[in-house]
Amino acid sequence: MYLPGFRRFRSFLSGSAIAGLCLFSVSALGTADGISTLKKVQQRGDLNCGVFPDDPGRSAINSEGHWQGFYVDFCKGVAAAVLHNPDYVRYIEVGAKSRFTSLIENKTDVVMYSSTWTLGREYNYAVNFPAIYLFDGQGFIVRKSSGIQSLEDLEGKTVCATENTTSYQNLADMLKGRDINAKVVSSNGDSFFRGSCDAYTADRMNLATNRANRATNPDDYLILPESISREPIGPKVRNNDPQWERIVRAVVHAVILAEEKGITAQNTDQILKHSRDAETLNLLGVRGNIGKQLGLDNQWAYRVIQAIGNYGEIYNRHFGPDTPIGMERGLNQLWSKGGVLFAPPFK
Repeated sequence: MYLPGFRRFRSFLSGSAIAGLCLFSVSALGTADGISTLKKVQQRGDLNCGVFPDDPGRSAINSEGHWQGFYVDFCKGVAAAVLHNPDYVRYIEVGAKSRFTSLIENKTDVVMYSSTWTLGREYNYAVNFPAIYLFDGQGFIVRKSSGIQSLEDLEGKTVCATENTTSYQNLADMLKGRDINAKVVSSNGDSFFRGSCDAYTADRMNLATNRANRATNPDDYLILPESISREPIGPKVRNNDPQWERIVRAVVHAVILAEEKGITAQNTDQILKHSRDAETLNLLGVRGNIGKQLGLDNQWAYRVIQAIGNYGEIYNRHFGPDTPIGMERGLNQLWSKGGVLFAPPFK
């Protein structure tokens, strides 16, 4: 099977995907028409950013008609870097399948979604994951009244999981590995909260978001303490444009480094004026040539941080203790504070 401008690639059925879905792998050296994604975005004047709709905290339209959320902020960050304005974003609603196909069909330039980075997905869908913006793990949510306290208590119960996700296969593997006889229902969190199953499994941030937004009384529900997988979550781009991949990666790492260096949306100008830290000056474009290497100007990261803040500001604004989701940062703390979050050196 062939897509214009791409090398010929093989179409095959994946045993881990739903029946009948064709998945693709492509090895390409350039964009389909020879024009880079960066140039297309700049010529168009808008970033086509894929997000999941109606997911408050992660991506949703607020009461004022504006998109907001953790993933939305990263859309804005990329727009600030390449278009000099965080508002130059066209939000494209995507789902479990179209978060991948929208890229290959050129409907999106980047997808900001709760997608787990796996080697198989990169191969099967011809996408790359430039960076990780959330370190998560798969968990389970139950009703407190169910008496379910551990995974072993799922024996004889029904468990909802969304198809075409890593969670679905992880659930099947876990039940088989632990010899737990539970019925798997192909459905999402809404079905769980309507009472269609005894438990729902997904990434823990997904569960906390669902509990905050879809439960009539969030206090009636418990997220079990066990995690059955590691889930590195990141943005997705097509795998045929290394420059664009580097730009998206740089935006994620810029806000992580900004937090480490104590740079916030409010103090950027003060830091810019007084800092003598070499890496800070590289980040803010005072010295070095990182912007040129990316195909951008020297102030790209300065605009990103001013527009959306550092990583801690983004996380706390949407997921932190003062939000309905109320998730501790855990692994998403900086490496210097007990987490695993860090950016490569900006040199």
